[in-house]
Amino acid sequence: MELTDYRALLINCDEVLFDRDAGIWTALQPLLDSYPNTLSREQALTEYDQVVRGLYPRFSELGFSGLLCFAHRQLAERLGLKASWEEGMAFARSVYDWPLYEDAPGAMLYLRKFYRLLIYGDRDSADREAFCERLGIPSEDFLSLASKPLEDRDWLLTNGLEPKDFLLVCGSPADLSLAGGVCLIQRGCGEHRSAGPADFDIDSMADLVTQHQRSLRR
Repeated sequence: MELTDYRALLINCDEVLFDRDAGIWTALQPLLDSYPNTLSREQALTEYDQVVRGLYPRFSELGFSGLLCFAHRQLAERLGLKASWEEGMAFARSVYDWPLYEDAPGAMLYLRKFYRLLIYGDRDSADREAFCERLGIPSEDFLSLASKPLEDRDWLLTNGLEPKDFLLVCGSPADLSLAGGVCLIQRGCGEHRSAGPADFDIDSMADLVTQHQRSLRR
């Protein structure tokens, strides 16, 4: 299929639009400043991701902010450091400062002319309005994967869509086989790309726009 064959994009907010790693790395600096050894960005993010994976089964209990707060606390313990709950909450609220990739706003402006743009990710319900305002989308267009939108026949019928209409736009291989296609965006990976079930393998949101324009000319 061509990019022009889809009607809706389901975009992973924290892998494709927001530079989640840069946001986490910046927010970890107050904690890492007290670490006696040198910890590279890659090492710190690897340690953090391991902690998050261990906590994720408790996501429904903790919520997104709670997950980040506990992750900060447990990371400190892994590193032999002390961190207060206040510091953990400050880390959790840093999500508001996670930077957008430079190409994301312009790409979304272009793509919304051709697609229904739906964003998915983890956010607390109380934070979603501000989050959606930053992205320039209505709140109903932010989805949680836990809601399994492509399996919700009532939601699909209400929105006049079918699973085959969707192109999943993500930064890593994801288990969303019901989508019509998968567009894998791996920024800065060069030759070190992850293999995955991608129909389109693209470098950035800006590249997605370029590829779409080429599809229009075919």
